[in-house]
Amino acid sequence: MVDPLPHLVSLKESYRKLDKIKKNHIKLSLIIFIVSVGLIFYFSPKRIVYAQKPDKEISLNSEVIDPLHKIGKGLKNEQENNFSKNGVLEKEEVFDNPKFLEMLDGFPMEKMIPALNERNIEVASYLIAIAKKESDWGKHSPKKAGRECYNYWGYKGSYNATNSGYSCFDSPEQAVLVVGDRIEDLMEKKVNTPAKFVVWKCGSSCSGHNPRDVQKWIQDVASYYKKINS
Repeated sequence: MVDPLPHLVSLKESYRKLDKIKKNHIKLSLIIFIVSVGLIFYFSPKRIVYAQKPDKEISLNSEVIDPLHKIGKGLKNEQENNFSKNGVLEKEEVFDNPKFLEMLDGFPMEKMIPALNERNIEVASYLIAIAKKESDWGKHSPKKAGRECYNYWGYKGSYNATNSGYSCFDSPEQAVLVVGDRIEDLMEKKVNTPAKFVVWKCGSSCSGHNPRDVQKWIQDVASYYKKINS
């Protein structure tokens, strides 16, 4: 007869190992569950929103933007007022000057009003006043291959020149930009009155021009300049 004791001992040892494995599986499953719940909570949309929300809103005042403001050596108040709440320098609002339309209505130069409104009023005034004398606001202006050049000031430059040397611009906006920048350059060199702007007509010297024509040019430019700025 076979002794059953060794078989029973072996069977008991097998059950003990299975029980241990089962317990380990339970522990592992529990750990995985806890970790999963933690990850779900950590990456939840609500928590992301909380994480991205600053502790408190930063207020940008004159002391933050301009530390020298207190002792009167900082930025001008006008520049400070151009800062938005998030500290970005805002673009100044462009206002339509009603006098531009009043004067240019019905003339070819009327198309330039939006671009003129974006220029400094001094520059825009001379653009309009000189254009009246040089082309009657676009009625008598150079063309190239039958195309409008938007050059109402008799401006001669290197860009897309006509046979006569006048710049032929691609658009009203480009014309106001290029010629306006030239006028601005002259103003920075103290050419800042209609009498001084006669260099636009004469160049470096008016000695070869009729004195009465020169005087009439100055008077007419001054007249239109004053109409805009009165």
